[in-house]
Amino acid sequence: MPHPFPLIPQPPGDWKDVFDNFPIEMAIAHNIFIRGINAIYAQVGEIQGDQVKPFTFFCSCFFSMLHHHHHLEETLIFPILESHMGENAMGHNVEQHHGFMDGLKDLEEYLTAIQEEKASFGASTVLEKLDSFSELLVEHLREVSFESLFEDPAEIEPQEMNTIETSKIRAALTEKDLHDMNAQISAVSMKELSLTTTLPMVLLCNDKAMAPHFPPLPAPALWLAKYVLYYLHRDAWVFAPCDINGVLKPGLGNDTLHE
Repeated sequence: MPHPFPLIPQPPGDWKDVFDNFPIEMAIAHNIFIRGINAIYAQVGEIQGDQVKPFTFFCSCFFSMLHHHHHLEETLIFPILESHMGENAMGHNVEQHHGFMDGLKDLEEYLTAIQEEKASFGASTVLEKLDSFSELLVEHLREVSFESLFEDPAEIEPQEMNTIETSKIRAALTEKDLHDMNAQISAVSMKELSLTTTLPMVLLCNDKAMAPHFPPLPAPALWLAKYVLYYLHRDAWVFAPCDINGVLKPGLGNDTLHE
C-alpha cells in the first residue's frame, strides 16, 4: 500500500447519537493520522536549513499525539469495551499495535534527538524509519473498527459494517456506559496531553469538508485554539495538511483522497 495512503470513508449514521458516533469518531481520528502521515511523506524530502527545527517539531507533536491515541486505546478504551463485550474482544487490535509501536517509538526518539541537537536531520533517515511501520499502521487504521468482534468480518460488506457494529455496541453497552467512557477519555486526555500542541494539531489535521462538526468542543475552546494556541508554534504548523480552519492544503498528499 504505497503512500499517499487512502482515507477511510465516513461511516453512516448521526454523530449526535452516542452509538452511531462511536465508529464515526474513530474514522475521523484515524483520517487525522492518515492525513498527517501523508503530509510528512510529501514534504520531508524538501526540508532544509531553517525548516528543520519547525518541521521536526511538527512531526514530534504529531507522532506524540498518535502514540497517545494508541496508548489510550490499550489502557482505557479497550479494557472498558472488553468488560462489556468479553475478554480479548479487542485482542486483534492490540496485536496490531505491537506490529508498529516499536518503529513509531524509534522515529520519535530520532526526532527528539534532532530537536535537542544530538542528531542531524536526514530526510532519508526519517523516511527509512517511517517506512518501517507506516504501512502496518495505516492498515490498522483503515481496517473496519473493531472487526475482531465478528466471527467472519470478511463476509460483511463494508457499507453494512457500521450498522452491525453499532448494533453490537448497543447490545453490550448502555448510553450511560458510553457517556462515562467518553468522560474518562476526556479527563485522561486533559491530564496527559499538551493543549498548546495537541488541540491545534487536531484542527490542523481534520478536513472540515469531511467532518464539519469535529472536534465537538465549546466555542471558547475552539477560539482559544485558533487565535491563541495556534500562534505559539505557527512556524511548525505550516507543515500540517490543513489550515487552522480545517481547509485542506493542496499538494500534501491528501487532495485527491476523498472517498
